[in-house]
This record gives sequence, structure tokens and C-alpha cells, in this order.
Amino acid sequence: MRPVAPITPAEFFHLLQRCIPPVGWPTKLSVANSGGPDSTALLFLLTATVRDRSGLQERAPSLSWLNNTGLFREIISIHVNHDLQPAARSMEATAANNARLCGAPSVVEKIQWGHPPFPSQPGDGTAGEKVAREARYNRLFGAMQWIKSNVIAFAHHADDQVETVVMRMSQGSSPRGLAGMRPVRRWGMGQRDSKLYSFGANGMRSWIVRPLLHVPKDRLLATCEANGLDYVNDPTNFQPALTLRNAIRKELSKKACTYQLKEAPYVSEATSQAPTVDITPYVYKLRAIVPDVAPAEQPREAVRRLGIRLEEVETQVTEILNRARLPSPPSTLLLASSALAEATDKTVRTELIRRCLRFVSPGPWGSLWAEGHGDRDTYQRIANQLWPPFFTSLLERRPFTAGAGVAANPVAIPRNPGRRAVRFSAPEKGEADGWLLSRAEPYQKTKSMADLSTLVDVTDALVHAMNNPRGRGGYSLLYDNRFFIDFDLEHMPWDVAKEILARNARVTVRPETRWFLPNVTIDGKTPREIGRLFWKIDGWQQPRRPPLQQSWIKMKFVRTLDAI
Repeated sequence: MRPVAPITPAEFFHLLQRCIPPVGWPTKLSVANSGGPDSTALLFLLTATVRDRSGLQERAPSLSWLNNTGLFREIISIHVNHDLQPAARSMEATAANNARLCGAPSVVEKIQWGHPPFPSQPGDGTAGEKVAREARYNRLFGAMQWIKSNVIAFAHHADDQVETVVMRMSQGSSPRGLAGMRPVRRWGMGQRDSKLYSFGANGMRSWIVRPLLHVPKDRLLATCEANGLDYVNDPTNFQPALTLRNAIRKELSKKACTYQLKEAPYVSEATSQAPTVDITPYVYKLRAIVPDVAPAEQPREAVRRLGIRLEEVETQVTEILNRARLPSPPSTLLLASSALAEATDKTVRTELIRRCLRFVSPGPWGSLWAEGHGDRDTYQRIANQLWPPFFTSLLERRPFTAGAGVAANPVAIPRNPGRRAVRFSAPEKGEADGWLLSRAEPYQKTKSMADLSTLVDVTDALVHAMNNPRGRGGYSLLYDNRFFIDFDLEHMPWDVAKEILARNARVTVRPETRWFLPNVTIDGKTPREIGRLFWKIDGWQQPRRPPLQQSWIKMKFVRTLDAI
């Protein structure tokens, strides 16, 4: 058998080029370091990259231009201690020691189970694993904010990728899900109605990179062995009774594909029946994608090609959206039907719908809720409206609720907008047809309840920040998961401050216009508007100008139509 080669510095540098965040590399790059072999190898390779570049510049000053290549200059290790197993302390010590040996500062975060936002200590099984994962991401994100690093590297590798795809196949995932994990993606806002898994506007400015997705596990082990790196294996990774992923991992490591536990698996007292799944058909599907590849490499290569296919789809969607999108009010999306017609492939249409919903929805960006839960029936229903049969009359188009808190309205688009960009009726001669997607009115039993669901009282938060010497500089708010509002308290007008502190006036953010744009009001001695989102687009009815003193309140739409 040919010996397994460790990853070389040149090879790793090439892998890094495949996962550069759109914002470029930060000065500080974080690494999720569990103390296991995968993250240990990644930590070593990243710190070696920094050292090699620094050493090259010292030996050859003429190469000082490397400082301007945008590559990170400092690696910081972040370890999360879940405190869920006896090996937790050993894993923490190993992670910290490896960081010290690699010359990387180390941050250790311990999950405080039972202290909000953390629930009580979870049990075994898939549900417990989900809670532990969300808690881990909570602490990783918190550490990133503390050390001021907006990019973190994860050590997921090619075999992890195969496990992910097989697991998603067993759950009936879409083609997007079957592409596996992304080499680089935005962190996102988290999930709806979850304080534990909520990251706000900062989640839109943070990134996850996975440089090792094309590298098999054995090469990471070889890298550790070749460089004398110590590591700890997480014993729970080898207990198939705990989670579906563990069960799939066990079966993929066996020559036979049918899942039949012939030996009694370890099951803790809190663990119920071991998960069972026959992965044979899913592995056969992967092998059928690449029949010309050696059997041992077929699953990894098939997953790699599925990822490439998704990238091609996303490129097509981006090009179509660039041609279809027309100027419209903030948080809305105006699309010309003529350009949408270029999307003829079902997978392309599905991805286009998903990105449009995610852009307009008031749900957290990146959450399943904001993407219509990925429901095939929902996507098909929307596709039937956006791409109707050719014999359908434009007069038959009707407004509809797309889901994810998004409303869709058919519009007529004048060839020369002039004073009006769209008309909410069927197009006349010389006009084009299109769709305007916007935030739907909140669904509540009564109108007053709907108003309350989008009204946010920020008075107490402002007073707390004003009385806190450290927070006196400002207070920020993510409103409706769509707009970032920043209050510069140092420049708050004296009359507003007086009304809040001395007269108990309340400051609220409420929606205005049919687009639900943020509006800040104060109900003091003289109730009035003190802040609004100002925008100006030819052909659209313009809002009133913002108040003269609004310079201390800044508003920005933070969602993106990008693929990642």
C-alpha cells in the first residue's frame, strides 16, 4: 500500500485560495480548535503559513510586497469546552497546548449549561447533539466578537463531506443540500425565535471558511504524524448509537454498506434505541455519478462534483438576477419577467426563488424560515406564478403570498419610467411585465397585534447605554431582521435626551409605508418623528426628508442577494 502523504505548505496555500471570503482575509483569523486531529492539523498548517511568509520576507526584503497580498497575519485558536463528557478537560488541555506549540494565542470558552441563553445540560441522541452544536456556535461567535475577528476556519474534511451528503440524502434533501458544506459562507443571523442561535447584524459581517473539504481524513492524520502533533480523539464520534451522523460514519468505514449492527453498540443510560439506516442506495447513487473513478475515491469525487454543479447553478442565478433586477425601494425586489424567463432549469429556478425569499424575508438571513423551509411544494407553487404556462394571459396574474413573510405583486413596468416606475395592474402596450417582492404584512389575529409585532420600544436600552460610561458612545439595533439602526448617543440632541431622562418619554421604532421601513418616534411633550430611512429612486414616490437633527441616527438595509 502506498504511504499516505502529509499536506505540504504549497498544497495548503492552494487550498486557501479556494475559500477566500468575499471581503478578503482578515488580519486575525480564528480557528475552531477541538484538540482533535483535524483541527490540530489545520491549526498547524495555518500558523506554518504565517511563519513561512514572515521568514521569506526576512530572508528576502525585496518580497515585502507580500505584506499587501491580503493574507492573514495572526492565527487565534478558539476551543469550546462542552463539559458533556469525561474527556472534556483532556481535550481542552490538548487544544491549549497545541496552540501554544504552534505560537497561536488561545481562547477557551466553557458552556455554562443552565445559565441563559444556555438550556440545562442536554442528553444523548440527535436532539442533544443539536443543542450542543448551537451552544458551540454561540460561544465560537462570541469569542470572535471579543477578539475582533470576522472569519473563522473549520477543519471539516472530505470524509466529513461524504457523511454530510449521505445523511442529507437519507433525509430527502434538495440538490443544494446534496452539494454538502460550502468552502466559504456567510455566518448568517441564526434561527428564528432562538436566543441561543442568534447572531444579528454581526452575523452578516462574519464568515466561515473550510480549507480542507477536498482533503481526506488520512492525510490529516499523516500531517499530524509527520510533524509530531499530539491530539485527542473525541470518543463520542465513534458511538453509532448517539447520532445518525455517527451511525453513517461507522457504516462508511465498513466495506459492507448495509447498516446492520451485529455487535451491541455502546448506549448510555440516557440514550434511546440506536438510529438505523440503510445507506446502500445512497452510496450507489454517489458511485453512479463517477463510474470512471476508482471505487475507493468514488464517494468523495461524486460529492466534489455535486459541489461544482451547485457553483455553476449559483453563477447562472447571479447572472439572471443581475439582468432581471430593477431599482426599487430598500428591502424590496423588482424583477423583470423577460429576464426571469432565462431560467429554464428547475434547479436554477429553485435556487433563484430561495435567494429572493432570503433577501426580502423578515426572518433571520440564512435561517430555514427565511427560505420557506426549503419546502419543494412552496417553491413549485412560486415557480408556477413566476414562470406560468405560455398560454397564460397576463390578465390572470394575481398577487400572492410566497411564504417566509414575503408578498409578491405582479406589476407593469413602463419602458420610460418617468414619474412612475411601476403600475400595479396588467401591462399596457409598450410596457413590460414583472414582479415586485416585498415584506408581507405581519400575520396576526387583529390589526393591533400586527402593529405591535413590528413596534420596538428602545427607550430602556438607550437609557442603559446613556448611563453606562462604556456604552455612552452608542446603541445599535437590528430591526425586523432587515435594517441596522445605529444611535450615536454622543451626538443625541439635548432636547431628546432631556425628554427621555427627565420626562420619561418613550422612543419607539415602528414601520411606515407599505414596505415596512423603519421610523423612529418620541412620544414626549411634543410627539414627533426623530429618525427615518431616507432613500431616493427615480420613478418611485419619495418619502419625506429625514428630520433635520437625524445625523445621530443612521439606518442601513443589511440583507444581501448574494449566493453566500
